[in-house]
Amino acid sequence: MEREVLKQRLADLAENEKAPAPIEDLLLSMLPYIGDHDPVLRDKLIYRLAGNWVTEGMVPPAVMIQILEELLTERFLFQKEKYTRSFTTLWIAALLYQHRREAFLSAELTDRVYLVFLAYIKQETVGEGYDETYGWSHTLAHAADAIDELIQLTELSNDQRRQLVEEMINKMAFPYDVLSHEEDERMAIAIHSALENGLSPDIVGCMVKEKTSEVIALWPEVTEANLRIRANFKQFIRSLYFCSSDYPSLKKTLHECEQLFSGIYHKKSSF
Repeated sequence: MEREVLKQRLADLAENEKAPAPIEDLLLSMLPYIGDHDPVLRDKLIYRLAGNWVTEGMVPPAVMIQILEELLTERFLFQKEKYTRSFTTLWIAALLYQHRREAFLSAELTDRVYLVFLAYIKQETVGEGYDETYGWSHTLAHAADAIDELIQLTELSNDQRRQLVEEMINKMAFPYDVLSHEEDERMAIAIHSALENGLSPDIVGCMVKEKTSEVIALWPEVTEANLRIRANFKQFIRSLYFCSSDYPSLKKTLHECEQLFSGIYHKKSSF
């Protein structure tokens, strides 16, 4: 469907709060534009409407599977365009949320989602949050939302949850941008979901301690990348600390790690 025609049709649907019939044809017409630079079309119309239709149970399982398989490809999740990657993860989050209610995905496909997200989170290098002209990119925060849904799937093992959490912890030592739009909090929420679903808080604590040691070892070499890594990871530790009130041993470890960053200035000992 031509872009402006699609935008007008979606605006009409949003205003009248109606769903199209057949819904699958319109959803498939929306896919090519999920990373459009127009924030009204991308966010307020395409994502909002598609997310609502999926989570309200209005999309047939076969269509949701077809869309998910498409989103996991280089045309979407591994696309060069950051807005396409970012809003692909939000669509995937909605589909995984609905799977937790309907259980329509095969074990093979959920395992594929897991493997693809492991690869994706390692590769993502954009940390921008919001742009006055183009709206939200929020790539890491949106990825965290999808991983949060993935972590909560009963099909995942604790070892798989551990690997996802490890990659999120590593990603928070982010060298490319200063993360200033609560990406750290969204990652912390996903890690909290892993804890609630059986991942040991001691394992999480060990991973954070190890990464803390790596980050502190970068000091005192002052480079822009090292300063970003330190600021981003320290803020992440603080966010995870406040998400861990039910896990006192982890909270203690996080406090100790945070204090080690202060030790850079106050000559406190390291691990």
